[in-house]
Amino acid sequence: MRKKFLLFAMILTAVILSGCGSSTNDKQEIKIGTLTQLNTTPENATKLVSGGQLNFFDNFNSMQMALSSGNINVIQTYGSVAKYMAAQNSELKISESQTVHLVDDFCCAMREGDSALKYAFDAAINEMKADGTLDALVYKYVTKFDDTPVSVNIAKIDGAETIKVGITGDLPMLDYVLPDGKPAGFNTAVLSEISKRIGKNIELVQIESAARAAALTSGQVDVVFWVVVPADDSNRPKNFDVPAGVAVTEPYYQDVVVNVNLSTLDIDF
Repeated sequence: MRKKFLLFAMILTAVILSGCGSSTNDKQEIKIGTLTQLNTTPENATKLVSGGQLNFFDNFNSMQMALSSGNINVIQTYGSVAKYMAAQNSELKISESQTVHLVDDFCCAMREGDSALKYAFDAAINEMKADGTLDALVYKYVTKFDDTPVSVNIAKIDGAETIKVGITGDLPMLDYVLPDGKPAGFNTAVLSEISKRIGKNIELVQIESAARAAALTSGQVDVVFWVVVPADDSNRPKNFDVPAGVAVTEPYYQDVVVNVNLSTLDIDF
């Protein structure tokens, strides 16, 4: 995971040095917020970022509050999440112009020894790709986009085995939990469909984003959502972001990394 952080920092440095600045003060330090990266600290991260300061947050809400209060200038997140943020706050601006175009594949992660579970998930995901179910879910929950989300029901199968899946709520409208505690969003809809196809019940367990790997390897949950480098990405080594002892499924979604900041700030990426 250290390689993942080092590469992330180098890419972020390239973004900042190639035009992330302010017309009123070119030497202004840009404070960037992102969800917590594993195996590092904000202090160590900042040493690797020239012209900007990286700030880690364990959850989405605290990161948004930091942006609103001016404690950070920019949030780096996925395009679909940025779309949700902009729909909730008209004062936010999205920038997709990055020096290095970053795209991640979304998948599920499970313990390496759970090969039967991985095989079942892979088979379900590939079936959903082939029969158009995934495309329909992407359209309904991401492309079409409804900024008034409703909960997603995961049907119970009598007598079936139950697997625990960690959900953070930190990537609305992908990984999302409603104020009343009910799960919603695209990832939950994908899980609901997988549950039907593999004949297993899904129990959702809310965890913090930074604790996903620990929750998985400790046995608190059996599955967590994860992101990996796409197979056609020549800029980053493959599998460098998969912790030891963890296996990942076939990808079911892909999204681009973008920057979000308040439109009142003259920050140009």
